[in-house]
Amino acid sequence: MDFGLQNIEDYTRNLSWMLKALEQLEKEFHSEKWSFEKPIHPDTAFNDLVLQLNPKLTQLLILRGEEYCKQLLYTIDISESQLVKAMALEIDQSFSETLTKLIIRRCLQKVLIRNY
Repeated sequence: MDFGLQNIEDYTRNLSWMLKALEQLEKEFHSEKWSFEKPIHPDTAFNDLVLQLNPKLTQLLILRGEEYCKQLLYTIDISESQLVKAMALEIDQSFSETLTKLIIRRCLQKVLIRNY
């Protein structure tokens, strides 16, 4: 199965997979001691997580700057080219919102790879 970031959209509407992605997200930000409310509706689970992570991530990027952003990309395993491509595709969104969505999709991708 191909679990490229562009091929996982169907899984973003599956509540059980999104809950597993949430667990992975909390692991990725363990050092920040962030917790998130569990989404309860499959159709909105992805966006619910975006709405929770985006403000926290925005603040973190403001406080820690560009070097932290590069470190975060490396830690979560998102290439700068993936980020540039996503920014080009989603020109109507802020940098932090695009990054937020990439992070959540990457967490979902890690869960899917581990389980298949």
